[in-house]
Amino acid sequence: MKKITLSYLLTLFIANMGTAQEKIGTLRQFEECVSRSNYQSEGCPDLENITYIKDVENRLDKFVGTWTGTYNGKTYTFKFNKRVKYSDGMGNRTIDLLFGRIKVEGANGEILYNTLSESNDSNTYFSGDNFQRNSYIMDFIVNTYCNDTGVVFLRIYDDQPNKMKVLFDRDRTWYDPKKCPNYETYETTLPQKSFVLTKQ
Repeated sequence: MKKITLSYLLTLFIANMGTAQEKIGTLRQFEECVSRSNYQSEGCPDLENITYIKDVENRLDKFVGTWTGTYNGKTYTFKFNKRVKYSDGMGNRTIDLLFGRIKVEGANGEILYNTLSESNDSNTYFSGDNFQRNSYIMDFIVNTYCNDTGVVFLRIYDDQPNKMKVLFDRDRTWYDPKKCPNYETYETTLPQKSFVLTKQ
C-alpha cells in the first residue's frame, strides 16, 4: 500500500511541476498595462514573469466566425478563428489570440484578394494582438512596398452583437518608390474609412 501511495504522490508531484511553472495573466491585465501613465518608461514589471496570456473572460469568442459587408462597391468577407496558447517561437510566452482571413470582391464579383482557403495561420498575415479601448487590434500585411500594411481595429457593440465595426489604420512609415511607383494612387486592400460587417 505504501508503494502505491508513494507512486501516486510522485506522479502528482511530477504532474504539478509542469503546471506550477506556468504563470497566467489575462488579456485584460495586458490591455490595462499599456494604458498606464508610466508604461513608456517602465513597462509593466508586475507582468514580466507571465508565461501565458489567457482569454479568461472569453472576450475573443464573440469574434469567431464569418462576417460580411460592403463598402464603396466592394464586398468584404472576414473569417476569424481563435487560437489558444499560441506561441510564435520568438519567446517563452504564449497567448490566446485571433487569426483572420479575408476575401475582397470587386463590384463585378472579381476576386481582388483572398486568404479564406489558406490553411496555415502564419500565411494569412492577419493576426491578433490584444484589446485597446473596447476594440480588438490585429496586424495586417499585404504589400509592404506600398505600405499596404497596418493595424485593423475591430469593435463589436454590446447592443448589436452581430455587427462589427472595422477600421484599418495604414502604416505610413516607409515605402519603396521603385517597387511601388504608383504609391500616390495605390488603393489599399482594406479601406481607410470605417465600415460595418454583419455576422453570418
